[in-house]
Amino acid sequence: MDTAHQNSLHRSAGQAPGARRRARGSIVVNTVIALSLVVITLLGTQIGYLMLMKRELQKTADLAALSGAQSLLPLSCVDARTAAVANAAQNMPPMLPPLAAADVECGNWDPQTREAPQHFGAPNAGQFFNAVRVRLSRTPALLIPNLSGGQSFTITVQALAAQRQPLASLSIRSTLLTIDTKQSDLLNAVFGGLLGGSLTVRAGGWQGLLNTNIQLLSFLDQLKLDLNISAVNYDQVLNTEVDAGVLLQAMITVMERGGNTANIALLALRDVLVSVQASPFTLKLGDLLGVATGTDAAGLSTDLQLFQLVQGMIQVANGKNGLAATVPITVPGVASVTTKLQVIEPPQVSAVGNPSLINANLGVSDPNKIYVRTAQIRLLMTVDLGGVANLLTDVLSAVTGAISPLISFLDSVVTLNLGTIVTDLVGLVGCGGLLPACQPQKVIYAATLPSPIDIGISSGNGSAIVTGHACNATESKSLNVQANTSVARLNIGKVSNIFSSSLPATAEPVGIVEIGYREAKFDSCLLLSLFCSGKKWRAANGSFVPDMNNAKKTVISGLGLVVNSDIGGSVNGTPLTYVAPGAANLPEIDAAPYDGVGADPSFKAISATSIVQSLGSTLGGIQIKPYSSDTSGILGGLLNGTFTLVSNLLNTLQTIVTNALGPLLDPTVNALLDLLGIDLAQAEVGARMSCNRGAELVY
Repeated sequence: MDTAHQNSLHRSAGQAPGARRRARGSIVVNTVIALSLVVITLLGTQIGYLMLMKRELQKTADLAALSGAQSLLPLSCVDARTAAVANAAQNMPPMLPPLAAADVECGNWDPQTREAPQHFGAPNAGQFFNAVRVRLSRTPALLIPNLSGGQSFTITVQALAAQRQPLASLSIRSTLLTIDTKQSDLLNAVFGGLLGGSLTVRAGGWQGLLNTNIQLLSFLDQLKLDLNISAVNYDQVLNTEVDAGVLLQAMITVMERGGNTANIALLALRDVLVSVQASPFTLKLGDLLGVATGTDAAGLSTDLQLFQLVQGMIQVANGKNGLAATVPITVPGVASVTTKLQVIEPPQVSAVGNPSLINANLGVSDPNKIYVRTAQIRLLMTVDLGGVANLLTDVLSAVTGAISPLISFLDSVVTLNLGTIVTDLVGLVGCGGLLPACQPQKVIYAATLPSPIDIGISSGNGSAIVTGHACNATESKSLNVQANTSVARLNIGKVSNIFSSSLPATAEPVGIVEIGYREAKFDSCLLLSLFCSGKKWRAANGSFVPDMNNAKKTVISGLGLVVNSDIGGSVNGTPLTYVAPGAANLPEIDAAPYDGVGADPSFKAISATSIVQSLGSTLGGIQIKPYSSDTSGILGGLLNGTFTLVSNLLNTLQTIVTNALGPLLDPTVNALLDLLGIDLAQAEVGARMSCNRGAELVY
């Protein structure tokens, strides 16, 4: 046998036992590895099962919380618990205990005032239930209970769902339709004055703003970007003090995204921006828009008129700075008219909130109110009637014809003891001849007084507030609104306190005819020459007469013009009811703007007498009243007692002055009141509401 082959056989035979041992060891290792993989797989399956159970429990909690929140009432948790338990019974994984009522908690969710992360707790005073929290803690059976190292795990989950509350919105607007060139110039002057500077909006610009709407949501989204605010809701945007230029630039940016950069409304916004940058001011948008805390985007999808938004911004700014803007106004036939105006209370042109939270008994004191109002403005016009053609001549002629019987009456009154009577009708008419013994002279006179006349208008508010609502299962809905208008006040004469924040405006008579007597005495007298001299005497046509220009006014009375009167309508509690379907005048909160034929049915007029018309009729009834500066009341009392003698004079003067003031009403004052939104008969209120808004998971 070959030697090499033999050696090979010997080696093989000698190694056989060790090789067998190594083979057995390799099988054990492989078996252990295989068993380990099986255990790992089983453990993975167990963990996966537990994760699946957690997901199922979380889904159960989520759906139960949502169902409970949808059934939640503001003051009761009973229906919410019932709904949550019933919903969980349909979704709870098998072989686990059902959801108990104790696992369902009702409370108030408020991301603005409550601590993170859940912003949830028991309602504070004045708050209501608006969220449901469901907590589940369950221990599911093990998938492989006898697995070595296996142990039971308790899974705990929770879900918090908040109601997406019904939302209602109100907006108040003027029915102004056109702004002509003359009105545009007036707006430039008035709004420029309210801003404390000047304003020039190009021709057609104001009309462009009047014809253009901007979506509130787009406007607020742009502001969030410009202000670098990352909050989910819009409360911070509304409550941040912002430069008006930033607000205007946000409007411009939104308009530019429409693609028409030459739009007349866009050009007008740029014109206003120039003025605002020259006279900067800040404001909170929340002072102009009443939006409930936490309102979601859907509730802000309403449209606002650009003219109203810009006008409101300027009025809010003026209400804060208290500046009485001075505006020169040209009125044909009147020498000069100076107008001062100030915003006493700024407007609130739009409001959004939850009608379920309203306490109608609290009215405007309700923190959850949905309330809009027009601006309250005080206006003072100082009119120089000296420039009114023929006014003083007409007054003088009327006085000349009526004063003679009055003088005869006064001359016959012994107690007055006037002595020699000389009548003086404006340009001293002397008695002529030599003066008897240079005695002191008392002269009855009458004179027209071209004093400026003040016309003060304290405008009333037009307002509307939600008082109730109904959301029915048949998708029908209604919103109840109470409209109120307060009277305006007209003061004519010498007006005071017109811009006071605490005192009512009042007017005292402004004299148009002064009636009294003057006394003149000589300083020395040469009897032989009958020459009386002194600073209170003067020569006229060779005769000596009292110098009444320098005479002492001992008694002054007169006829004065005064008006202290309410104007416009005062209507409290006029109901406005919005319904859908049926009347179909209550669209969804996020509905597209009305584009149908005719007037928008979602807007209803405020019932009030026109202030402009009332102003005209009140001026038509101007009162001519006697007045007296005589502390003894002698001449004033006598003048009061002679009304029958001068009744024609009073009527004549009333007609003359009324005709002189008439040009102020048409067109200047009418246009001014309309443009400022003072005339409440030109205001209307629009409403929107969404009922079935469901709930959303917030944690």
